[in-house]
Amino acid sequence: MKKIFYFLTICSVLSLVSCDDDLLERTPLDEISEPEFWKTTSDLELYANSFYNKLPGWSGVGFGSAQMPDVGTDLGMGTGISSRLHGTQGIPTSNTNSLWSWDEVRQVNYFVSNVSKAEGLEADINQFTGEGYFFRAYFYYDLLKKYGDLPIYEEYFDNLNTDALYRARSPRNEVADFMLADLDKAISLLKPKSELVAPRVNKEAAQLLKATIALYEGTWEKYHNGTAFGVAGSTGTTYLEQAADAAKDLIDGGTRTLNPSYGDLFNQTNLSTNSEIILWKEYDFVGLGNSFGNDAQLSWPNNFSYSLDAIRSYLCIDGLPTSESALPTDDTMLANIETNRDPRLAETLMVPGDVTVVNIDGSMTYWTEPTVGESVGAYESQKYRITTLDASTNDYSRNTAKIIMRYGEALLIYAEAKAELGTITQGDLDISINKLRDRAGMPDLTLNPITDPNWPDYGHTLTPIIQEIRRERVVELMNEGFRLDDLMRWRAHNLFVGKRPKGAYYETLIYNVAQNLAVDANDYLDPYSVDLASGYGFDPDRDYLLAIPSEELVLNPNLEPQNPGW
Repeated sequence: MKKIFYFLTICSVLSLVSCDDDLLERTPLDEISEPEFWKTTSDLELYANSFYNKLPGWSGVGFGSAQMPDVGTDLGMGTGISSRLHGTQGIPTSNTNSLWSWDEVRQVNYFVSNVSKAEGLEADINQFTGEGYFFRAYFYYDLLKKYGDLPIYEEYFDNLNTDALYRARSPRNEVADFMLADLDKAISLLKPKSELVAPRVNKEAAQLLKATIALYEGTWEKYHNGTAFGVAGSTGTTYLEQAADAAKDLIDGGTRTLNPSYGDLFNQTNLSTNSEIILWKEYDFVGLGNSFGNDAQLSWPNNFSYSLDAIRSYLCIDGLPTSESALPTDDTMLANIETNRDPRLAETLMVPGDVTVVNIDGSMTYWTEPTVGESVGAYESQKYRITTLDASTNDYSRNTAKIIMRYGEALLIYAEAKAELGTITQGDLDISINKLRDRAGMPDLTLNPITDPNWPDYGHTLTPIIQEIRRERVVELMNEGFRLDDLMRWRAHNLFVGKRPKGAYYETLIYNVAQNLAVDANDYLDPYSVDLASGYGFDPDRDYLLAIPSEELVLNPNLEPQNPGW
């Protein structure tokens, strides 16, 4: 009971700190240190647990999103048009928990500064120390994606340390180096996933985060080279090499393998023994109550839809695009849209005949038509639907597991990094992309890939192999929350500026559900024809980074200059 009290005390103080936006007025974190705390590895675990709440989850429990994490991009549509791609945000006046927030970094630095005080098994102390370095890199990565250049804080400091309080921003590549160094420490300290019982940060998670950050920075510097957002003299090569190496280390480690079924990955309540999962979030609505459940299965389709571009990303089952394949395809009828297509489409999209409910008595209810009022594009998601009712509630499960990291991402990162470096071989494809294609039942990708007249125009000249690896990333990670980051690091505004996402063909099935829907010249649903009449208004000279809140610049003039274009 005493340990629980300490943990609640910590959480209470952290909550108070988080509510105070002025760094200069925050209560020093060292005031929460009671005489008996920081003594054992149990104390370390209690404190470290607070970081896990900040990992992405489902809506209904905070820090979450609903079933369409890619909504607001070119691949996901909602009933509203709130989106960073729209370019309507201005310079915020003050800080909020989602803008220029350093609470998490400060809390991690406090943890790292105290972790050595505990006594216990060296392996356990190393584990929690590694978690601290992992989370510092994780939280810095979120800030890097939003703001680019950042002040680097390597240690906890109190409110009297004016040198730290008024520190200037370091260039983004130095920030990236800082994060990658943290992850090298984490990799050396963390236990492998096989040695951990609970879903905690592990060695493989640190390897994957290192690969993710290095790929992001490498491609950012490559495609933003020569712009106000780039790093002078850098084309990202060093980071791309680190991305490839980190992903390859994870692959060669042999601790993770792909789950045999793609679709089954996303419709589970427990992923503790899944061979592909590296990090996940568990829910227990029945056992622990509403605060520990989620709304992932409730109120489908929950105002979301895939876009036409998302659906058209899927190749035919022969590995060719629909424009080049001899196999018949039809995207004008939901009943036919999955025919002769990559099987991952059928595991992603709802079509007539798909099961929506498996009742307690074994009887089934089938999907017959879209709920157009809530699914604006009529392309409803199959991902994350658990159709078997929970016997304890006779309702949809509210314990849908949230995948945070999986091995499939490492395979995609490795292939992309090698392709961007221009060093990819057929052997590289065979241990990465082709593992994913084999699972899906698709033909292998070769170094002499297909030619597609409808390849997306990213605004850059890309090799065919990069085009196909990007397509594979879109399909494999559809609706898993990666798309906005990819658009930003690829400098891909050409895909969406002045354009708007479209929905399904306005076939009879949809017309019978809802009449007088807006359509484009080809009769595809055009729900944003009024609100986005001119398409997304993203400004490529400004909107790749957010603006630092104006009050923060007043408090610390050393944060100047403001980000480009603001």
